[in-house]
Amino acid sequence: MTEAAGAASVLPGADRVTMFEIFFDLVFVFALMRVIELMETQPGWAGLGRGLLLLLLLWWAWCAFIWLGNRVRLDCGRVVVAILVSMAALFIAALVIPYAWEPHSGWLSPALVLALAFTVVRSSYVSTFLWTSRGDRRLRTQVLIDAIPQTLSSVLLIVGAVLGGDLQSVCWAVAFGLDFGVGWLVSRYNGWRVTSPAHFVERHGLVLIIALGETVLSSGAGLGSTLNEGTVQGLSILAAALAFVVVVGLWWAYFRGPSAAAQHALLGAGPKGRPALARDGYTLGHLPLVAGVMYVALGIRLILQDVLVAPGAPAHWVAVIALTGGLACFLLGLGLFARVMVGRWSRPPLIAAGTSTVLGVVAVGLPSLAVLFLVAALVIAAALTTASWERHAAAR
Repeated sequence: MTEAAGAASVLPGADRVTMFEIFFDLVFVFALMRVIELMETQPGWAGLGRGLLLLLLLWWAWCAFIWLGNRVRLDCGRVVVAILVSMAALFIAALVIPYAWEPHSGWLSPALVLALAFTVVRSSYVSTFLWTSRGDRRLRTQVLIDAIPQTLSSVLLIVGAVLGGDLQSVCWAVAFGLDFGVGWLVSRYNGWRVTSPAHFVERHGLVLIIALGETVLSSGAGLGSTLNEGTVQGLSILAAALAFVVVVGLWWAYFRGPSAAAQHALLGAGPKGRPALARDGYTLGHLPLVAGVMYVALGIRLILQDVLVAPGAPAHWVAVIALTGGLACFLLGLGLFARVMVGRWSRPPLIAAGTSTVLGVVAVGLPSLAVLFLVAALVIAAALTTASWERHAAAR
């Protein structure tokens, strides 16, 4: 593939994900790990809610560049500069995320740095998309329409950062509503394009794998440096093995579940139907999957800490809620993903999501290792039954 100097290179239908895009994904997942650190240092409902707000803002930033990268090569021409600027802004945002709600002195607070970083990302995305869509009037109009709620959202982010505290949370929650709610409505103009369905599917699958991999690394790193001799060491190794089983189960449930059927559905959809399917199934439909992985990662880290400190003591309620709630979110998202993409419910993950919700209630007060064992057993059962269900559905 060649391009004129400084020009953007439009993707052909068979293009695959580039290494530069994976580099971008790594920065995004690093930011997710910093969100987990924020929730870990603020254990409680406020911390869990703030983590969700930050995830929603980060998810918009990542998804925006998925749509851009599906149209043009991000590693060619002037687009590279815009992407590097956005990556740098995301990296700076990630650095200050754990301190986004802390009191501050002076005018440049961590929250304001975060809001300005998100504004840079949005500005870079809109300007680059406008530049690369010069030959497509309908797409260019769609970007301009979409820029209206994005501008208002950026203003709310900055205002919330200046106000701080609960007002900051309110402003940022409204900003999310503009991002996804109004953004979904204005997408009805039908100006978006899915140039390469295979590229679109692969990007979402890869970021899920990276998030799962970071879950393993972030949970195992702290455990490996604090292993002691004797009984605690054996229980710690067992807990780490169970945590690994949970991550494998999540991978199995998605990639051996409805992922293949969803890809065929997007590939088989016509050019006019693809944008709506990609928007609802991947841009929106993958949000509960990534959110579930994030909360599962938090739950695993807290559970492993409990095992190290007091193996027989009841697990902290935040750890139980994060682990079982994150699992329920992931499984429910998986069932909804199948419904959106292939027009049928995938029942096993929905049943398992309900079971995980019940487990979150009854498991409070159980020892940490017991909670982790029950969750691991549930994940494996859900993964195997989901894969079997999808095989039988594909054969019919």
